[in-house]
Amino acid sequence: MISLRTLQHRCAEGQIPGAVKQDGGWRIPRGSDTQLSGVSMPEQIGVDRLGEVAADKLEDAQRKAGIITAAEEFAAAAVREGGIRSNAIAAFCLQRQIGTNTFYRWRQAWRTFGIMGLVDSRGKGRYESDTISVAAFEWFKSAWLVPQQPPVKMIWQTLNHYSQQHGKGWQIPSLRTMYELVEKRIPMPAQILFRQGQAAYNARCAPYILTDFDSIQPGQIWTGDHHEFDCKIRHQGQWVRPWITAWQDMRSRAIVGHHISLSPNQTTIMLAFRNGCKQYGPPETCHVDNGKDYSSQMFTGVTKAQRRVLGKGYLDEDALQGLYAMMNIQISFAIAYHPQSKPIERGFATFASQFSKMMPTYCGPDTSRKPEDHQEFLAKRETIEKAETLESFTALFDRYVAAHNATAHTGDGMDKRSPNEVMATRKGVRVLVDGVLDLLCRVWSGKLTVSKNGVKFKNLWFGQYEVELMAQQGKTVRVSYDPQDLTSVQVYDETWNLITIAEQAKLVRYGLGADETALRDASAAKARARKVVKGYRDASRTANMNLLDLTIEAMEKNQRPDPEPTESPMLRPAATALDGQVAKVRQKQVARAVRKAAGAEQVTHVTDLKLDWRDLKQDEPTDTTDYGFDFRKMKRREETVDLRLFDNG
Repeated sequence: MISLRTLQHRCAEGQIPGAVKQDGGWRIPRGSDTQLSGVSMPEQIGVDRLGEVAADKLEDAQRKAGIITAAEEFAAAAVREGGIRSNAIAAFCLQRQIGTNTFYRWRQAWRTFGIMGLVDSRGKGRYESDTISVAAFEWFKSAWLVPQQPPVKMIWQTLNHYSQQHGKGWQIPSLRTMYELVEKRIPMPAQILFRQGQAAYNARCAPYILTDFDSIQPGQIWTGDHHEFDCKIRHQGQWVRPWITAWQDMRSRAIVGHHISLSPNQTTIMLAFRNGCKQYGPPETCHVDNGKDYSSQMFTGVTKAQRRVLGKGYLDEDALQGLYAMMNIQISFAIAYHPQSKPIERGFATFASQFSKMMPTYCGPDTSRKPEDHQEFLAKRETIEKAETLESFTALFDRYVAAHNATAHTGDGMDKRSPNEVMATRKGVRVLVDGVLDLLCRVWSGKLTVSKNGVKFKNLWFGQYEVELMAQQGKTVRVSYDPQDLTSVQVYDETWNLITIAEQAKLVRYGLGADETALRDASAAKARARKVVKGYRDASRTANMNLLDLTIEAMEKNQRPDPEPTESPMLRPAATALDGQVAKVRQKQVARAVRKAAGAEQVTHVTDLKLDWRDLKQDEPTDTTDYGFDFRKMKRREETVDLRLFDNG
């Protein structure tokens, strides 16, 4: 093998065709000399196996290669200034605190084997496969990266057993080394995604879009969601965790509306939304959760499946209005498993740290973070006597929200201002006509069909005798109601016009007779309903008319002329199983007619004279049709019988 010094000398002597000195070195074409064919530079040697090198060993080898390159450049500069190369190398090694012999050993390995010559082969081996077989580690990953989250030790033991049981002969390291391999070779995002799920991955690892809060006006966008408090209150003799349904302004971070309850649902969303609208006016856009309460038909006017189609532009959104659409509010839904798409989640985290943790009955978000003596504390009589009720807890949280909205914030775009201060900078406020908000924020149904007993909603009938609903039978309507009073509902047509306020129908217990007053009222209501229905037709307008004649005359006036004769269609006999029975039937009919004649009761056989007796019926007049024959004008013809014997001639 040609040495570097020899190659440099031959270049200087001009023995290598095409060799050019450039930047303190020689640039040599590969085909300039047969001895140089197939020769690779040090940085090219062994690169095909770099992927198999352990990460820490590869990093160390790259560090050594960098030192060698820097030393060569340092020595070349010293030689150009008249110095001695070996002295320069010694000075460089002294400065880097590297032994001269060590440096020369590294350089020789670098020139001979490239980057692979600098990989430390001591300890666990030069390659990862020297520590654990590739197939063994793949098996380990498939068994360890699962939602059940098995421990490393258990899978390591199982891996050893599997390798021995099936004669794999895999290289498997010690348990301690396996822990190190897991941390080094399995990225944390992969561990979280496969072992903790999509939600945890999105919350901890997935990148998300950064919001420019300066581009949003205060009061323009609200976000809403439910949250369970990490503390307990006393309700009906039991310890329970209350819930909050809240709406937060995205720009100012102000809690614009909230409602405390024991079970969040559509009603609590409506109450919290109404509270916010009364104080701040309705927003332009609502960013809500994908849960069934926020995305229910009451608010959006469409089901989730219909919303997906709406997003593709196949349905008319205006025709499927809900509470938001009636207030001209645009709707956007949070991406599933993405807490970053719901900024109010960060507000709930603040509630947990500032409010729930300060409550004496703090219980933690889950059992793993529950105070150790929590159950014993709740069992004390003093704790029970001083416990907050739903009403007192609501008042306490109202005070907290007022303080929260008036406290300086350090979030993006807040500039250490309070939510109230940011909200005060908005340029306009949306307002509603007085009383409309109370109508809109009732609980609304989906589409219902009017029947003869009115409308059925929540398994209750409404408007059984309402005359306004009689004209709506078979049509689609919606109803709204007060969740605190279901004795009546407001019924609206498809264009959101009020039809009537329908009372709840009274049920009569089966097997018991209704009293006289109830029967009289029901009869009167039915009579009124029938009168209204009959009022849709004025019978006096056609009382003296023959409607059948008028109908036929109208049809005759509009009848089409007879079609022009065309070529007769070809007749194609259709054979049936009864084709041969027609003559027998006719003969039987004639025999029956003859036997009915006087004196012919005993006739059993009638000669077939080929006469058609099918139209012959008893007690019917005979045919008197004039065929144009006058027997009086016919001449009498004498007929004689020739009694002569026939002769054989």
